[in-house]
Amino acid sequence: MHRLIFHNSCIVDGAESKIAPTVAGLLYGWGVFTTLRICNGRPFAFDLHWKRLLLHAEKARISVPLDIKQARRALDKLISANSVSQGRARLTLLKGDAGPWRIEPGRESELLIFTAAEAPRARADLALTLSPYRVLSTGLLAGVKQTALLENLFALDEARARNFNEAVLLNERGEIVSATASNIFWVEGDEVFTPSLSTGCVAGVTRHLVRKAAVRWKLHVVEGGFTVQRLLDAREVFLTSTVREIAIVSSFDAKEYSNRQARIAKLLSREFQKVIRDATMSS
Repeated sequence: MHRLIFHNSCIVDGAESKIAPTVAGLLYGWGVFTTLRICNGRPFAFDLHWKRLLLHAEKARISVPLDIKQARRALDKLISANSVSQGRARLTLLKGDAGPWRIEPGRESELLIFTAAEAPRARADLALTLSPYRVLSTGLLAGVKQTALLENLFALDEARARNFNEAVLLNERGEIVSATASNIFWVEGDEVFTPSLSTGCVAGVTRHLVRKAAVRWKLHVVEGGFTVQRLLDAREVFLTSTVREIAIVSSFDAKEYSNRQARIAKLLSREFQKVIRDATMSS
């Protein structure tokens, strides 16, 4: 992570930034966030990320202190201050003054923007396993990208303890939801499948763009509620997220997938790179 951050209204040294210890975002994990790519010094798909952040903030009852133009200017200034060419940015909204633990009336919310260098590329041998933990699809904040993601972290730690890289989460109905920090797609025949939002998965921005790329190539994309057997029957499986982009899966528990068979994932990966290049050159 880079040293300078944007906090509420200005750029400050992250080590000197102060948040009241009674902020609800700290006491209760009451917050939402989004992570986006920085390409050639420009944020990628900012409008899509901001729109989702606003939606999730509304669901989580967190006020948003900036409008889209102000937020974009703040991020642009931070990218320039940290001299970021290729990297990532995280925008976090924390609930401020709420609950019984208060020193004095404070801010309704806290806005934090961080930048960092690009994450290491995903492993070529990405191994998934089935998580023993479940997602509640009917929860009030199902599908919201919240700061309180302990259950996802526990699922990831459990998978890694068994020498897997990631875990597949199911909901209470036994439907595939996602990986712990990525959306999931798979291919059967020439059809592309992914869980629908009704399963409780997050509406990932990369998921949205990959789906659009698939439609442009006239691939049949099917969203719905699917059992884990579909992953065992699939020819190829891949994960999508801001950090991973499109990551081809090599195995799911005992099931192995041939990288040579992952032609649709490779096609969509190439198309996604074109989308990034076009967007950052024209913005």
